[in-house]
Amino acid sequence: MKRAWLLTSFEPFAGRPENNSQLVMAEIKKIADTGSLTFYYHVLPTEYDRCFDVLMEKVTAMNADGIQLEGILSLGEGAEEFKIETQANNLDDVPNFPDNKGVVRVEKKIFPKLKDETIPIRFPFTAFSRIRSSTSPGFYICNHLCARAAVEFTAPSKPYFGFIHVPRAGQGGVFTPDVCAAMIVNGLKKIE
Repeated sequence: MKRAWLLTSFEPFAGRPENNSQLVMAEIKKIADTGSLTFYYHVLPTEYDRCFDVLMEKVTAMNADGIQLEGILSLGEGAEEFKIETQANNLDDVPNFPDNKGVVRVEKKIFPKLKDETIPIRFPFTAFSRIRSSTSPGFYICNHLCARAAVEFTAPSKPYFGFIHVPRAGQGGVFTPDVCAAMIVNGLKKIE
């Protein structure tokens, strides 16, 4: 039986015509014939109030279709670095930088009743040892999604949830979309 993974990327934001996470996902589609894995793909809105809900709608629809997800791997565009996130911040806080609906969040806790400032992500990180790990996905939409998904998918009976920041187009040096895609697919193949 093939192992099912949902890969997500984000819409472009900040007025740019593309989001490099979509370019990496397009490269993954080109090399997705991986034998034991089946990939499904979805683009998430770059919006605080919708990104997680759209993800959960997709997961619910896949479950209704009888697809048992082993995991979800979300890709987001960062600055210059290619990194896998190991935890999320329990805070939305990016003054003067709105999401695609114009929403700005300043010092707003994602889970007000949660005392912890960070939330660990449950994911088989050792399979991705060639990708640098990070303990902070920032405080924008990527982090918001990571925090909500980390809480939702914390139980071992749930799919894994992981998040990888890919470099912005032209700023990643050797980490071009095709190189990022190959490293991501190789990591997913290593998961036992």
